[in-house]
Amino acid sequence: MKMIRTLCWTAAALLMFFSATPLFAQADNALSFFVIGDWGTGGKGARRVATAMSDEFARKPVAAVISTGDNIYPSGVSSVDDPQWQSKFEKIFSTEKLPVPFWAVLGNHDCRKNPDAQVAYSDKILADGRRTRWRMPAKNWTTVVEEPASGMTVRLVGIDTQQIVGSKSQRKVVLAWLDSVLTATRETHCLVVGHHPVYSHGHYGNNRTMQRHVAPMLERHGVLAYLNGHEHDLQLIKPINGVRYVISGGGGGKRKTKPGKNTEYCASSLGFFRLTIRPATMDISMIDDHGKVLYSCTDRIQK
Repeated sequence: MKMIRTLCWTAAALLMFFSATPLFAQADNALSFFVIGDWGTGGKGARRVATAMSDEFARKPVAAVISTGDNIYPSGVSSVDDPQWQSKFEKIFSTEKLPVPFWAVLGNHDCRKNPDAQVAYSDKILADGRRTRWRMPAKNWTTVVEEPASGMTVRLVGIDTQQIVGSKSQRKVVLAWLDSVLTATRETHCLVVGHHPVYSHGHYGNNRTMQRHVAPMLERHGVLAYLNGHEHDLQLIKPINGVRYVISGGGGGKRKTKPGKNTEYCASSLGFFRLTIRPATMDISMIDDHGKVLYSCTDRIQK
């Protein structure tokens, strides 16, 4: 899959899961998603980002929020009843203002205590009787979102990259699963979500393990984009061999970043991304914690 940028301007156990996702109201025969990462501090920065997301949602809704990991700082949660679920998720991103699923993957900080509790929380019934919006049905999962008017479908694939970068034995199993899912994918587009970057010009830089094992698979299967966090900044990496790389790690804190070889645009800022996907295009907007669009572009998708 080749993408050509046409318009831009500044401003423990291995688990697998497959599902289909109901759609929140959309418009213009498109599917939109917010992408946010490294947000789980419960602090003022995370609250500003959540407010900016809520305001953007009120302006134009999205089908879901995609979380690129490090969901609860500093060490994840201990159980499904950990009070941090309320103080760092439910009360920060309120149901009333963001009434859509949060599809999440694990980050390295999430794995320090009880990562399985983040999986189990997907079935949590809250005090008001409603099911949580949290969606992490397994450490590695896939779901499909459909835009009914056009029939366009987007497959989301979430992977636990801690298993890829931290364990050779687990890496083999995750990669085999990922390859099988991508091989069987027949949807219009596919997004893969992980925590660790493939390409980056931030604090951590390129990840050689991800470049060696994940990037070729994304390219071979025509994945539209890889979304990740880990870097506490916002980076849009130029398409590499047909795959767009989006680094959204400014959900709760920020570090300095600067342009590098593959950078299209970057910001040492709190914030998030908005992706709007149509059959032949993907609009990408980088938005800061005050709701300002720092950069936007449109990729034309050629198969």
